[in-house]
Amino acid sequence: MSSTPKSRSVGRKRGDEPKRAYLSRDRRRQALLDVASLIVEQDGWPALTMSALAERGGTSRQLVYQHFPNLEKLLADTAWHIFHGTMQQTQASVDAFPASLTEAARTAEAFTLDLPPGRGDALWQLVAGTAAASPELDKIRRNLRQIIIGLWAPSVRKQLDLKPADARAYAWMSVMAFWGMRQLIRDGEISRSRGVRLFNELLDRIARP
Repeated sequence: MSSTPKSRSVGRKRGDEPKRAYLSRDRRRQALLDVASLIVEQDGWPALTMSALAERGGTSRQLVYQHFPNLEKLLADTAWHIFHGTMQQTQASVDAFPASLTEAARTAEAFTLDLPPGRGDALWQLVAGTAAASPELDKIRRNLRQIIIGLWAPSVRKQLDLKPADARAYAWMSVMAFWGMRQLIRDGEISRSRGVRLFNELLDRIARP
């Protein structure tokens, strides 16, 4: 009577398992932020948790906590990771047309409308305050608003000859008008060409002497 063969895995020696590729701390953190951004872009801000990041990133919660000590830090860093490229391109647009608010805005609107839909939605949710009802995301929203206003307010003040507080208000209301136009395009209410035309006409009216 033969005995049941033992599994070959029982005798596997330590070190036989495939090793995970080594990443430096900075590269590992960037890789986790890429995964976190993807979670948000696919499933929305409420889907981003420490457990979800560990699962989607193929790592342990312990490693996630080594890079992000709490959910607030993870949300803030992910928001910045998503927003940073758009902010840099917006600043470049403003710098390229220091004397023309409308030209700077038209340059900025082109690359923003070309963002992948999920990334654009993630930014819109932050800007509009619809990301989720949490103190962490509300704080992030307010911080991003100040950054965005800071990019546009100097040009608005210079071209429209406004007081600083009024220039900041005009800048933010114009930004919200742009995102409103983007959402109309996103929802199929208007075509991109029509949305861009109407928004540019609005800018021309605002900036007209």
